[in-house]
Amino acid sequence: MPLVIAYHPCMAGKLYSPPPVGTIRSLALRAGFIVGLIGTAVLVLWLERGQLIDHNTGEPPDLPSIIYFAMVTVTTVGYGDIVPITTFARMVDTFFLVPVRFIVLFTFLGTAYQVVLRRFQEEYRMKRMADKLKNHVIVCGFGPIGRVAVKELLLQGTPPDHIVAIDQQEEVFSQAPPGIITVVGDAREEAVLHSVAIARAHHVIVCPGRDDSAVLIALNIQDINPEIQIIAACRQDENAKLLRRAGVQIIISPAAAGGNLLAAATRRSHLVETMTDMLSVGGTMRVDERKVAPNEVGQHPTALKDKIILRVYRDGVAYNVGRFPVLEEGDTLVLVSATQAE
Repeated sequence: MPLVIAYHPCMAGKLYSPPPVGTIRSLALRAGFIVGLIGTAVLVLWLERGQLIDHNTGEPPDLPSIIYFAMVTVTTVGYGDIVPITTFARMVDTFFLVPVRFIVLFTFLGTAYQVVLRRFQEEYRMKRMADKLKNHVIVCGFGPIGRVAVKELLLQGTPPDHIVAIDQQEEVFSQAPPGIITVVGDAREEAVLHSVAIARAHHVIVCPGRDDSAVLIALNIQDINPEIQIIAACRQDENAKLLRRAGVQIIISPAAAGGNLLAAATRRSHLVETMTDMLSVGGTMRVDERKVAPNEVGQHPTALKDKIILRVYRDGVAYNVGRFPVLEEGDTLVLVSATQAE
């Protein structure tokens, strides 16, 4: 079961394991249980009303008085205006009403724990979890894109407890991979970002499903942690410039990428399969990026064995391999290599 943090309007989040029964339904069941117990107590007292005396009238209590007597007895108030006058009535009070009183008390305590005390406990657990987070990856939005991103992060070897997913809809986490930390909250709010240690995160993937939300999330992240690398999905090409102004370093357009592959598939039948194989960690080929090794300095990219060099980056500028001079220290290679399985 994934680790889940639920968002509360007055706080950034709380850590909990999703209960099998929803909170509202659980409270309704407890309220119904207490009403049933009190109703049973009223029935028992009504059957033995002849063995009770109401000091205000000097006679056995009527139905409204029985209901009143049951309530003040179960809630341990006990004003003494209605009392049992026979041994049998006192035994009923001892062996039936007293246990009912404790059951109601413990039910109220359990409800208070669920609604109030548990919240403070989970805030403490949330703080402890956040204190341990460092160099983690935060995924803002756990829709179709966010779920695939988390899956690939796990395949790349990222530890599950170093992946934090944020989404406003709790139900999207029902199929989340085991071990990852999930946050039910609005990533546009600074309190939510602070609660997942955004200041110590290594990367943030922003894919909330709306470009305007992505821009606001990126602005808040930049304000808190200007050094972090932000990767964002962009639905509309015209919004890419807004994301760049918000501090996003890498922008991915799922629509453009998907459209290009769809069009390419009409004339190149194996291209889509090959590209998918290369981009997925579980494929037989892998597109990777790394710095030039010391033993590769001074060589031409085409001279490297067992590697297909696609591009070379030097000082942030991309160079085609055919016209590139020899490699220097600090160059970055984008290459295709076979996976270990291959």
